[in-house]
Amino acid sequence: MEGFRSQRRVGTFPVLAGVAVIATLLLTSPAQATIRLHNLGLGKLEVSGNVQTQNIVRHRDIDSWEFVQQRNVFRARVDWELISGGKLMQRWKIPGVRKSKLFLLYRGMYDSIYDYTPDVSTTYDARGTNLREAFARDGVDEKFLTLEGIPENERDSYKFENSIREVYIDMKMSKLPLSVRIGKQQVVWGEADNFRMLDRVNPLDLTWHLAWEIPPPMFGWDELRRPLFMTKFLYDLGNIGPVSQSFIEAFWNPGDWYPGKIAFLPRPWGVRLLDPLTNPWDGAFNGGPCITAPGGKCSQLMNDTRLFEQGDYSRWDPTNNSQVGARFHGYTPFGLEFTLNYLYQRWSGDDGTNFAPIQGLRVHNVDDVANDPATLRSAQLLAQGIFPAEAIQPYINTFGLSANYSDETYTQTVFRLETVLDMGIPFFDRGKLTTVDDFLPGVTQKNMFKSMVGFDRPTWVRWINNKTTVFFSGQWFTHHVINNPECPDNLGDPNALQSFIRQGKHCLTGGLDLPSSRRPKSESFRDKIRDWESIFTFAAFTFYKGGSVVPVIGYDLDPVNNWDGLAFWTVDWFVTPTIALNLSQRYFINPTGSKDVFETWGLNSFSRTRSETALRITYNF
Repeated sequence: MEGFRSQRRVGTFPVLAGVAVIATLLLTSPAQATIRLHNLGLGKLEVSGNVQTQNIVRHRDIDSWEFVQQRNVFRARVDWELISGGKLMQRWKIPGVRKSKLFLLYRGMYDSIYDYTPDVSTTYDARGTNLREAFARDGVDEKFLTLEGIPENERDSYKFENSIREVYIDMKMSKLPLSVRIGKQQVVWGEADNFRMLDRVNPLDLTWHLAWEIPPPMFGWDELRRPLFMTKFLYDLGNIGPVSQSFIEAFWNPGDWYPGKIAFLPRPWGVRLLDPLTNPWDGAFNGGPCITAPGGKCSQLMNDTRLFEQGDYSRWDPTNNSQVGARFHGYTPFGLEFTLNYLYQRWSGDDGTNFAPIQGLRVHNVDDVANDPATLRSAQLLAQGIFPAEAIQPYINTFGLSANYSDETYTQTVFRLETVLDMGIPFFDRGKLTTVDDFLPGVTQKNMFKSMVGFDRPTWVRWINNKTTVFFSGQWFTHHVINNPECPDNLGDPNALQSFIRQGKHCLTGGLDLPSSRRPKSESFRDKIRDWESIFTFAAFTFYKGGSVVPVIGYDLDPVNNWDGLAFWTVDWFVTPTIALNLSQRYFINPTGSKDVFETWGLNSFSRTRSETALRITYNF
């Protein structure tokens, strides 16, 4: 195969073996769906699941091919109706409960690329830095840009997953219009597809494949959300005046919460940045103020926090790590379905906002930095090998509205709306000085308005499909930072910056272009926070051969950041009721060829040069 590159020729074996095993299962196993075990005296018990392999080839250009994923997944699902008609296992009367069901979902995964370590090229990061040239110039071993440079114990944690994804009990009460769900679960709210606003109860795991396994209708966020232990309530209110089908839904997450999960280079689906703390070239732990630490290196952040993993709180302590939310749902007489939402959660940072995930010790006395209490505290921390900053996940308040309306009379279109007001999101602010200003500016909190308007319309297009309609779906997303201050152009001058800070002014800057131990401030801070960000998405799909073949095409466009885009197509073919094939391609388009665009949606900054072809084979049982 021309263009395929591997560090070891034997590396192709796990890919072929994985495909062969799945193919053997598909060709030799009898076609069957859910396994029903209704005659065991245990009530209705059903077991289902699937075995799946996904192989992804990245093509940076027409003659370059790299295997970046060979993921094999096993899922098993249990649906067990424990109580029906008020009786447990059809025998014992349970007072107060009319119906109850146990749901369990297991997922195991093995990605073989972390064993055969193909040559996944890492050249430019999201800042436009040529890492291979930089490593060679500064005498850093280039192996740290390869999968083989990842320590074996870390590779093991990346290549395997063995987890109970979800396990919960549903209960419907007999004397109250109340339903309760208790356990590890996902809570899905909102109307938006692809980019999240109200759908934020569960943070995302972006280490599998960033967010690129979501084109409708056959795949979604379910595989990427991180299920959490929660109690969810739904109380049916019936009709309230002219509003029908009204209910209140609320959840409480008593401590089992994590932020969004990301990975760094050289992982093929990490964000296109080296780990900002630990990488051997410009990691903050390996240079700058940490030179004064024991051994010339830092080993941790303040308060035992971990970047993108753990803030200054106890994870399982409900008193300082609880997340709550509620929404009211209703239908108006003219057909508008709507929800009013409120969430109080720690900030997970996985909706495309260019936020600050870490905060240094702030210096208040700009005229006498050396004697400021923060400077003295910083010196004490460095003497213990602690970098004087901490990972942060502050609580924010979110107020939201979602709605949809089906206009059958004039346009035969469903119109969708979703909007949120986020209060207290952390941003880096050059108007606040820290003791590690060569790495981190201070942090300030701002409010953001975010919205989506969209439409869905089934349309007859006879030359495409003369048997069924083509479903068109479009969305327009906007992000707006409220009261975003202006940034002057002269902040590269230390005297101008000091005067700016002394006057109490603010300049919000993003996290994708901060300085480092190798990159001076004069080459950084280009990532300014815009007042407005915007993106358009469009997709279309239809059904052939009785619904067994489903092609999807789509395009995402960012007009604010150099008209960056993503063009994709995917085809699902249900060969039998138990066998499904999916073939897809994604092309990340950067019309200007710029290497230092810091947009927050991930089309250019995180996914430039990551166009790909993917084959997914699934056997359902």
